[in-house]
Amino acid sequence: MRKCDVGGQAVIEGVMMRGSKGLATAVRTPSGKVEVDMKNVKPLTKRYKFLNIPFIRGIFILIDSLIVGIKTLNYSASFFEEDEEESKFELWLKKKLGDKGANDLIVTGTMMFSLLLSVGLFVGIPTVLAALFKRFGLHPIALNLIESVIRVGILILYMYLVSKLDDIYRVFQYHGAEHKTIFCYENEEKLTVENVKKYSRFHPRCGTNFLFLTMFVSIIVFSLTGWGGVIQRIILRVLLMPFVAGITYELIKWLGKTDSKLGKIIAYPGLKLQELTTKEPDESQIEVAIASLLAAEGIEYKKKIGELLKEGADILKEVSIDTYILDSQLLLGKVINKDKLYLITNRDEEVSKKSEKEYFELIQKRKDKMPIKYILKSAEFMGLDFNVEEGVLIPRPDTEILVEETLKYIPKDKDMNVCDLCCGSGAIGIALASFRENINIDLIDYYDTPKKVTESNIVKHNLKERAKFIKSDLLKVVIHQNKKYDILVSNPPYIKEEVISTLMEDVKDYEPHTALSGGQDGLVFYRRIVEESSKVLGEDGILAFEIGHDQGEEVKDLMINNGYNDIKVIKDLAGLDRVVIGTLKS
Repeated sequence: MRKCDVGGQAVIEGVMMRGSKGLATAVRTPSGKVEVDMKNVKPLTKRYKFLNIPFIRGIFILIDSLIVGIKTLNYSASFFEEDEEESKFELWLKKKLGDKGANDLIVTGTMMFSLLLSVGLFVGIPTVLAALFKRFGLHPIALNLIESVIRVGILILYMYLVSKLDDIYRVFQYHGAEHKTIFCYENEEKLTVENVKKYSRFHPRCGTNFLFLTMFVSIIVFSLTGWGGVIQRIILRVLLMPFVAGITYELIKWLGKTDSKLGKIIAYPGLKLQELTTKEPDESQIEVAIASLLAAEGIEYKKKIGELLKEGADILKEVSIDTYILDSQLLLGKVINKDKLYLITNRDEEVSKKSEKEYFELIQKRKDKMPIKYILKSAEFMGLDFNVEEGVLIPRPDTEILVEETLKYIPKDKDMNVCDLCCGSGAIGIALASFRENINIDLIDYYDTPKKVTESNIVKHNLKERAKFIKSDLLKVVIHQNKKYDILVSNPPYIKEEVISTLMEDVKDYEPHTALSGGQDGLVFYRRIVEESSKVLGEDGILAFEIGHDQGEEVKDLMINNGYNDIKVIKDLAGLDRVVIGTLKS
């Protein structure tokens, strides 16, 4: 069994560990990510060797632990106070002393207040209450024992009451995670959640043990001081506390190293008290404790594919993303450039820390409801792979009906000129050109992102000879150029403006508003396109639209009123109107 000096402390939603490489604080942030703050800071007794004297070093280690503890608590709390405004007093302090000076003063003040509160609770009150028994003529040793019993009783009551608070309960869970992780490390097992879960949450080198043993040592030390007045006894006990702390620290160090029966007997009461100050942690809390210890000991632990998939899926499941398993697989596959089958069959393969970091950055984007296809920068359409990114509409399966119906008007062996208007990613036009090798296609859109994405897809599908992007406000540029097409196909923005705010988060928050909004009635673009189309369509030219489920008759009427006939309204697989196709009269 490995003997080590790793120690720790639970903080708000996290764990601080002090190891051979420094002090590491790991916190689970509100976003679900584990943030690790690593400081190469040695304890006071290692920085100043003259303080490392047995029976004296304990008080300096105690003071150092208090300072570090308050600082790490402040650090962990900072992740959960972003929306809180600083008080006027805090602002005044920072103005006078600067950020560091103000923070140091607050830490010092907090520590002094904590010490005074501890003296009041565990020295002042027990001493005053024990004095009440003097009237019974008890011996000073008996009075000291009564005082000690009261002190221990207050300690146990205090621990019990605070353990009932929800926030403190979670801190006690992290306390349990800290102990279990240290036990696993001392037993020289790899630090994984499954390994750590096997170990006890009760550890002999715990601060709870230190508190109880301090009480135990103080019984012996204070019994030798006689029984004077109340004020005299309080002052004497405060003055003797460094000596008591020094003895207790040496005792704790010995308990951490011995397996003797005597050591187990001395440690037993403190271990029982840990039933109050530690609680069984969940897996996510153990992960935080592991991250802290690894950093404190300078160990680079690479997670396995299976671990990353589970963690990613759990994060996405928590925010009600139905496809959490598939999405976690797709995102990790993107990072390490492997397909889903590889991930499933190689779950024990380790992943680099760089890839792990990149993976969780993508998981965070998906957790924020960014569409998975924007994150992957890829979407399948008509069996073809297309580049996509924010700024272009993600191609939908419903739109495949528009392509399939349009293909019926394009003979396989005929040369034709086709226009894909409002092309976005270019998926419609490029799919048509991919299935009909004799057509030429112009892809028109008004914005820069569609230009970049469409041109990348033209190259991707080897269509540079037959496909070209044209930047234009609808058909203005090609009308000016006197271009003529046999077919004009378009999936224009058609959602009513008032409806956009009711769409799913991944649509309304990420997909371009310009590709969604069809104005107040959803027909703004249809009117313009129908009116302008006659200027670019040749004899018996075909106009094909994708439409909203309730727009079939309205778009059909627009086309009839502008000289189109043989108009068909075609339904999708759900039985809803999806496509309108008509022929321009000769």
